[in-house]
Amino acid sequence: MAQKRILIIATGNIANTVYTLPLACVLKGYNYCVDYVVSEKGFSVINKNPKVDRIFLMSMERWSGNWLKSDTWEAFFKQVNRVKMTEYDIVIDCQQDIRSLLTFAMCNGKRKLTYSDAKGFSSIGGNEFIDKNSNIKLESKNIVERNLNFLKYLKMEYNSIEFPLPKADYTYVMRHNQTLENLDENKQTIIISAGARNENKRWATANWRALIDRIKDKYNLVFTGSIIDKPFVKEIGGDGYLNLCGETRVESFIELLRRADIVITSDTETSALAWAVQKPKIITLFTCSDPEKYSPIDYNDKEKYKSLYGNLDCQPCAAEACLDMEPKCRKFPTVDDVIRAIG
Repeated sequence: MAQKRILIIATGNIANTVYTLPLACVLKGYNYCVDYVVSEKGFSVINKNPKVDRIFLMSMERWSGNWLKSDTWEAFFKQVNRVKMTEYDIVIDCQQDIRSLLTFAMCNGKRKLTYSDAKGFSSIGGNEFIDKNSNIKLESKNIVERNLNFLKYLKMEYNSIEFPLPKADYTYVMRHNQTLENLDENKQTIIISAGARNENKRWATANWRALIDRIKDKYNLVFTGSIIDKPFVKEIGGDGYLNLCGETRVESFIELLRRADIVITSDTETSALAWAVQKPKIITLFTCSDPEKYSPIDYNDKEKYKSLYGNLDCQPCAAEACLDMEPKCRKFPTVDDVIRAIG
């Protein structure tokens, strides 16, 4: 009897792809062959993943500013045609936006599962809407729980949320052994990821400075982020500590997170990767983003993951820029709130 095949579409950023991993883990346990359509950003957590059989890389970077060009569409349809060569028993659109719609609609699948209210008109590509089933409760906005609803619809059981990740690369293990060898073994290590591509998602500079000043003597501090975060990390005083901004690829960063005791971040991608590692305590600082949607969850330890925000009337707005001259949400949570969350 041929093995059943399932295709997961996750063409968003790293976080969006991480949020699908518990789904893949359970499906693999039910002996499905699990394939993925991913973007460049999500590729690193799917490549060499023990629960993934095959990957189709769909370039989203190429679309940015170039979606009207003929060679962009040519490359897109070339990859879609590769996907169409396999007939899937089930296709699940976890991305649910305009970018995933065409792939979802054109791929060869007997059952195409999505939500009837999927954004970006992506529901057009589906032929089964899981929220039409009265057993699927939609109270939770959390992305991982919404993805796990596909399992409930398929009547597949699971006892825990597990994030399969690629095995640690020996090169990165050795590199971090050297990088972290001068840290105080008697102190816990806190990874601080303070930057964000959207400035509206950054906790206030004054808050970061005050927090660093209050925890610097008690903990080892390690600053991470992309190369563009370096000026902000310098501004908040991170240059006086171990600053790895721009020096860690995703695979390397995952290994670094395995060494952390606590992660403090306003970046949902960092929070998602730390959740996937499932070792460090995570404190996520929400400004304009929705904590109900992106917060890590641990059903066995309610104190392990903390999501902090100001609970203002304007939150969450998810806006690129605030209409106020000085965004109020960036001032919250207070430094005292974060100190209490650290414990």
